[in-house]
Amino acid sequence: MYTYRECIVLGETECSIATVNRILRELSREWPGHSYDLLSRNCNHFCDVLCERLAVPKLPGKGIGIRSSRSSD
Repeated sequence: MYTYRECIVLGETECSIATVNRILRELSREWPGHSYDLLSRNCNHFCDVLCERLAVPKLPGKGIGIRSSRSSD
C-alpha cells in the first residue's frame, strides 16, 4: 500500500461539480489502466492533464520523483 507523503494545493477550479464529473468520466476513458507507462504515461502525466482541464496550475516539476526526469517539460 502506498503512503502519501504530502498534499500539494493547486488552487480552486471555476468548474461546477457537474463539469468536474464530466471531466473525470472523459479522463477515465482516455487513461485506462493498461495504458500506464512508468516514464511516459504515469500518475504525474495524468495530474498534468487533469489540472489543465480544471484550469488550475500544474504540479510543480521539482521533487515529484519520476516526473523530474521527463524531457518534455
